Amino acid sequence: MTYLDLSTLLKPFEDFLHLRILNGKFWKIKILIFSLLLSFSLLLFLNRGYVTQNFKNFYLDTVLHKPQSFFFWKSIVEQGQKPFTPGNHAYGSHESNRTFRLTIPLISRFLHIQGLGLFILQILLGIGFIYLLICIFSKMLIDKILTFYSTLAFLNVYTGSCFFLNCFGHGDGYTFFFMICSLLLTNPLLLSLSIQLSFWSDERSVITVLGVLIFHYFYRRLNTSSSVKLLIIIFINVLTYVGLRLYLTNVYHLQAADVENSTTNRFLEIAQSISTWWGARIYLGFEGFLASTLIIFVILFVQKKYLYFYVSLFYWIPILVVTLLVADTVRTISFTFVFWLVSLFYLKEIIHYKQLKFLIIIIAFTNLLIPIIFP
Repeated sequence: MTYLDLSTLLKPFEDFLHLRILNGKFWKIKILIFSLLLSFSLLLFLNRGYVTQNFKNFYLDTVLHKPQSFFFWKSIVEQGQKPFTPGNHAYGSHESNRTFRLTIPLISRFLHIQGLGLFILQILLGIGFIYLLICIFSKMLIDKILTFYSTLAFLNVYTGSCFFLNCFGHGDGYTFFFMICSLLLTNPLLLSLSIQLSFWSDERSVITVLGVLIFHYFYRRLNTSSSVKLLIIIFINVLTYVGLRLYLTNVYHLQAADVENSTTNRFLEIAQSISTWWGARIYLGFEGFLASTLIIFVILFVQKKYLYFYVSLFYWIPILVVTLLVADTVRTISFTFVFWLVSLFYLKEIIHYKQLKFLIIIIAFTNLLIPIIFP
């Protein structure tokens, strides 16, 4: 019996990629454009109603100035005008939760842009984010076809698509952009600036900041001395953030009601409620990257790389706890995208090229075929 080699099914497509996309000195830009076109064409086909309705409401809210539910651009602009004045927001509301998320409001204030301008800027940051991803993949994987599939995989989860599709004003795109900048910057001052901008965009980036150290350790192949120096920089930035947040709380009486006024019983009630649908929402945050994440834990344990295993566990436990305490599970799990990058890099070092390619293709097409739904 003659067996079919599944890899041959993609040969015509990959021949097209090599001929039209992956050649020439502008191949990274061509990957960016082609990945965007392919991803969003299929997304509109699979989930057109969800996407188009969101943008209709966005148009009403930001252009026609007819307020729509769950759109936050106006509140962001207003926060930028009085960033240190406590807002009168309902307990548990998104506006209350973003009390200390000052980066985007201050951008709005100093650049004199409103909701529409902030969204356009978010799209531009998204293009920059994807291009930086391509640069990371090209250096990390040292293979153009794997770079393409990996980029496609990221564009089809919330992390990569939120820049272009989340028109509500959650601001995750800004946070993710500053997070990826912190992966590539080595100057302590510029690195600290990008870390602080991400912290003050969304406090969940504080919880996942250990990923910056993990990424630099593998990507730049840091020795022990350099790793300790980077750890100190990160620790100082966390202390700076916590100190400034306490200062704003004590002096200006700013507080995020969900954090400052919650009790253990309140947290347990929320966790119990969310746990009924937690698993499904977690998967929608990971999509195909759940495979590479779980594989890494299994490999580290089997290989007895216990230090790497426990550091990874220490990275994941806090954010998984947070996913049980917030309703926007998909958005929250997306803050772990740095670990997804590290997982692909580590796998590239220890498994055969064909196996790695097969895994990345599975991740990419899994993500491509699952419509993006958030929060």
